[in-house]
Amino acid sequence: MKQVTVRELQQNIRSVLQRVQAGEVVEVTRRRKPVARITPTSGADEPADWPDLAARTRSVFGSRKIEPAPSVQIATDRGRW
Repeated sequence: MKQVTVRELQQNIRSVLQRVQAGEVVEVTRRRKPVARITPTSGADEPADWPDLAARTRSVFGSRKIEPAPSVQIATDRGRW
């Protein structure tokens, strides 16, 4: 693992990020003590799947209906209806 100081990182951020993008792990030090580690991301190009919130709601509440609707209840509590 390559070490760079905070000052080196500030002065050479482009070259450090190029090395990280190439797969290298870089440790950032301040006064010879490690303060951060910059690592390449894995799978950052692939978007995460959205959760199925409707299925989650059905699993929690089943077929029950919430009355009044939450938005109506909030508006009522705030004195807007």
